[in-house]
Amino acid sequence: MSGVDIKKGTIGANASGSADSTSGLIATCVSVSAKLEYGKLYTIGNLKMAEDLGITSEYDKTNKVRLYYHIKEFYRMAGDGTELHLMIAEQSKTMSELLTDVNLAQKLINDADGQIKQLAVSINPANGYTDTAVDGLNSEVRAAIAKAQEFSNWCFNHYRPLNILLEGRDYVGNAGSVLDLKAIPDTPAEKVSVVIGQDWNYAEKLDDIGKKHAAVGTALGCVAKCKINQNIGENESMNITDSGKDAFMIGGLSSHQQIKDVEHEWSTLDGKHYIFPIREIGLVGLRWNNDHTCVEASIDSESYVNEHTISLGRTLDKAARLLRIQLLPKVKTVQKLDPKTGKLTLGTVKYFEGIGDIAFELMENAGEISEGKTSIDSNSDLLSGEKALIASFTVVPYGTINKISGTINLKNKL
Repeated sequence: MSGVDIKKGTIGANASGSADSTSGLIATCVSVSAKLEYGKLYTIGNLKMAEDLGITSEYDKTNKVRLYYHIKEFYRMAGDGTELHLMIAEQSKTMSELLTDVNLAQKLINDADGQIKQLAVSINPANGYTDTAVDGLNSEVRAAIAKAQEFSNWCFNHYRPLNILLEGRDYVGNAGSVLDLKAIPDTPAEKVSVVIGQDWNYAEKLDDIGKKHAAVGTALGCVAKCKINQNIGENESMNITDSGKDAFMIGGLSSHQQIKDVEHEWSTLDGKHYIFPIREIGLVGLRWNNDHTCVEASIDSESYVNEHTISLGRTLDKAARLLRIQLLPKVKTVQKLDPKTGKLTLGTVKYFEGIGDIAFELMENAGEISEGKTSIDSNSDLLSGEKALIASFTVVPYGTINKISGTINLKNKL
């Protein structure tokens, strides 16, 4: 008798994917009974949840590590409610082992169901640790760059794309001789960033090993806070100084030098793609210098741009994730073919291009890309071999203003 009967429809899979802020942290540290075990995934949403695991400021102090500090800094920047997946390993593990052992970083990514979008890697060496330098970096950090890129490649190939931030601890303090990250001889690492910045006041209170840490938790929190196409060093909104919490009042490097004492080296370090805090004259507080990755910016003959910044990498990663969400339901479906050629009909081509373009429309409407386009090869063979629908995807990202150049003059009239 109602005349019009309307029922609630069922809701399918989330077309926008999971939160872009979802992050991971893997670190060498000290286990505290069953609350915090080696090689186990812990998912937290605020600092209190970390404290419930036994990760407290006292834990850091007693064990001479910086696990609580990195988590505290992550939430100071990213805010409560941001999902952080955490795993610790023995202090004897190297940074490379964290990334190559299938029971560590790979297990972290798998156990988190591939939801991690950015991963920080930190090492907390024991008191007996002996530092050595290679190319002006701590030897563990230097060796881990290539391993981090290999791990990122594995993640992408297994549909879990992410960016990796390495704690660039124990920078030797010579910008002229340190490795040029954008021109690494063995491995260009477009998905890897090296953070060598620190909160100098905080580090000053630590032991000699602690003084050489880098604030990778702060940087990870900034990545999580940013929109995917936003530079973590943005002047307008990414101030990492907090006077109320006495955080980053004085910027430093992991050589435990104050940044003001090495201002003459900022351009060299920035040009070599390291990430560290700087103070801009006219602005209050500190910002990261940029969102570099370990590769030189390039544009090929077809105008394709490489992932030379964290923001470009995150943009491409999100597009890949959303395209998979849109297209995966169509795998193993049957499609009408042109009876004369056995190839795709024009209608089928346009149908699948429209499905792919939904992902780009979502990102464009969210202000994450300028434009995106799906192209389907009409000659795709769906009758033999792999029966693969051949597609290509092009994304035009947002641009970033790294500097503004102009001239100023006095004039007697306009």
